[in-house]
Amino acid sequence: MSNQYLLVLAALICLSQDTQGFVVGPLRTPSNVFRKQSAGVCVFADVSDDVTESAADASEDAPVAEESGEAEAPKEEAERHTVFVGNMPFDTNNDALLELFSQHGDVKLVSIPKNDDTGLSKGFGFVDMASQEECQAAIDNLNGSEFNGRTLRVNPSLPKDKAKKQARKTDDGTQKLYVGNLPFESSQEDISELFSKYGKVTDCYLPMNPETGAPRGFAFVTVDKEVAQQAIEELNGIEYNERTLVVSEPLPQGAKKARNQRQKLYIGNLSFYTVPETLGDLFSEFGEVYDCYMPEDPERGGSRGFGFVTMDKEAAEAAIDATDGCELDGRIIRVNAAQPKGN
Repeated sequence: MSNQYLLVLAALICLSQDTQGFVVGPLRTPSNVFRKQSAGVCVFADVSDDVTESAADASEDAPVAEESGEAEAPKEEAERHTVFVGNMPFDTNNDALLELFSQHGDVKLVSIPKNDDTGLSKGFGFVDMASQEECQAAIDNLNGSEFNGRTLRVNPSLPKDKAKKQARKTDDGTQKLYVGNLPFESSQEDISELFSKYGKVTDCYLPMNPETGAPRGFAFVTVDKEVAQQAIEELNGIEYNERTLVVSEPLPQGAKKARNQRQKLYIGNLSFYTVPETLGDLFSEFGEVYDCYMPEDPERGGSRGFGFVTMDKEAAEAAIDATDGCELDGRIIRVNAAQPKGN
């Protein structure tokens, strides 16, 4: 019996097995070698390209069997409650930071960027707490505190994916309000309590002076959009602990500028070993970084010891609060708003 006859016979045997629940589509003469037949299934070795293409073509038109259960929706990434820790001693390790922050809640993750040359920390790190309450407790208790001879800077930090979206306006039914001329002894709890009579306060951000650790005299409060105007009308101009409050939308009324105004920051006293990527990574924790530029020395080709970062104004304020005076690659960096040329 010729090989060709055996191949045709094998194909016919496969076709006869459709009663077992297998449906065989149009067959092309196989160029491979038949191996065996068992349980109604024909098995061939090294299926040729033309057979594979035929199966693919047939599968496009064939009805898809319905699965017994619905596909599980992809789980969203767990919400993070992260703080930025600046001005740390270089020899700080993960265990030391874990021990420090564990006194104020459940620590989920500690991250300390390392200097490639020394293997020591770059002078800052990030700590993920289990909840927003524990995150705030760590900030309240540790910002401005002494740690191994250094005054820590502890501030909120946004996860990168949220930071990049910070500049984009989302209609989530809330409104951010600017609260100015606050007494310097004001706390987030005081401000939240003041606005809580208008409904739930979903966020309260109180920038701190990096030198004194005290509030800078203004805050941003987020409330339901439906009550935001009422809060402005009733609180703007009132006397609050001997200060006349200013309550308004973040931008002055009538301003024609885009809500997301940008601010260029000057970062001075940088190490000559600091690279733009390090600078960008540091500042991206506080908002989207649109530009990061470090001028080079034309003679030796390296950094000139300073750089510029462009961010949205609110993110820039937060970055100044957290990073001015902190240590980066062995140097105490200075961070402030860049002055226009000629000033």
